[in-house]
Amino acid sequence: MSLWISLYLPTHSLDACFPSRQPELTAAVLRRERVLTCTPAAASHGVMPGMSAGSARSLLPEIRLASENIAAEQRCLREIAMGMLQYSPHITCQYEHAVLLEVQASLSLFKGPRALCRRIGATLRNMGVHACLGMAPSALGAWILSRQTRGRRRLLQASMLAARLDRLPVGMLPEALPHTDWLNGIGCLSLAQLRALPRKGLQQRSAPALMQQADAAYGFADRCHTWFEAPLAFKQHHDLLEHLEHGTAILAVAARLIEQLCGWLHAHQCAVNSLSLTLAHEKGRHARPPTQLDLRLSDHAWQAADFLRVLRERLQHLTLPAPVIRVSLSASDTLSRPGASSSLFPEPGQWLHEEHRLLDLLCARLGEDRVRCCRPAADYSPEQANQWYPVYDDAAQGPSSSPGIQPPVLSDHARPFWLLDSPQALPTRNNQPVYQGRALRLTLGPERLESNWWLANPIKRDYFMARDDQGARYWIYRQREGMQAGRWFLHGLFA
Repeated sequence: MSLWISLYLPTHSLDACFPSRQPELTAAVLRRERVLTCTPAAASHGVMPGMSAGSARSLLPEIRLASENIAAEQRCLREIAMGMLQYSPHITCQYEHAVLLEVQASLSLFKGPRALCRRIGATLRNMGVHACLGMAPSALGAWILSRQTRGRRRLLQASMLAARLDRLPVGMLPEALPHTDWLNGIGCLSLAQLRALPRKGLQQRSAPALMQQADAAYGFADRCHTWFEAPLAFKQHHDLLEHLEHGTAILAVAARLIEQLCGWLHAHQCAVNSLSLTLAHEKGRHARPPTQLDLRLSDHAWQAADFLRVLRERLQHLTLPAPVIRVSLSASDTLSRPGASSSLFPEPGQWLHEEHRLLDLLCARLGEDRVRCCRPAADYSPEQANQWYPVYDDAAQGPSSSPGIQPPVLSDHARPFWLLDSPQALPTRNNQPVYQGRALRLTLGPERLESNWWLANPIKRDYFMARDDQGARYWIYRQREGMQAGRWFLHGLFA
């Protein structure tokens, strides 16, 4: 059994010819010099589909007319199909003004048809697309339901689909349109009446494709589909009719491209940790080079929310040198996506992912050079055991991530969170180290540490945990060799 979702675009032709139009615009799209569709403002003046271009101009002299732009319509469908790859690998654009998804295998992943429709609706809103959703066990049935303005448009059972289709006009089938007058003349007004006609006689008087299409709508016959395929590399752009002068205004355009990127990543089962957003400026005598915005993440990402959260922060602090006329998005270096866990209990990596999200937000808000991470180094000396790196610095991975060189395994002895910049010499009283006039009592140790024997000043120390009479804890050591042998030093403070 199959289940299809149809995304029907009721204003597809208008959107292709007049994008970013205002509600008061009076415009119409022509096909063979006749009105194919028009804006509500033009319809309020009497313009209607089927009217000739001359009649439309006589009713409304200021109306804007444009011929149907098939190339722009197909480009829009491909962009939507790219974004919908997040929800199904089986997508087709064969139906007029619609994108169809076969989602039966995706229902359990997205927790049912209702939750799946909500997710698809959220993606369409991010892309700035107005679509009507229809759901049915057959592709053609879903497409027909998505075009309806009344009644239920989402049906999961074939019996309910058949009852719903039986009440619809016969003209809902595209193959029936050339024969509408003849069918109406014999009293065949609904799809139920069409199915009641003798099949052999109907095929002789109309066309075999009519009954084949009716069978496909009811799910009695399968139709061969051409599936949409994602390109091998991702590089998409969006041309703007209106110049954008503020970074926050670019977010809506970038969101459309990011949803396409997420669909592309799902199709190839990969992730990225860096994006390149290019903002092109107007050309001419005062032309400026494009503004390059590199978006870097501290972890693998393939969900739109992860990208948009960081991009929103970056764009809020972006100052544009000139208005933007084109927004381009590219992702060159892809990474393998970590596998999903089948464990019943939460994975520890879930909390690490939340930590990475926080780091990405801080870097976007404060700047990458102002956020640093502490990572262990391959050195036993406490002064060099960890180092601070920028979050996105490749050198930060250094020896600790190399399979051949691992950081040293520290002992089970406690380490203080506060390490002094340099050890502080301590006086002694009755052979006890003293700090700020209070004698320190050794409570744990010694922990012997010897390192850097190949250098001029090797480290040979015995570390202890000490406590004063007020309960404060200290990390101290006694020098074992050298000119300061036997002296005590304070190296850290415990919380």
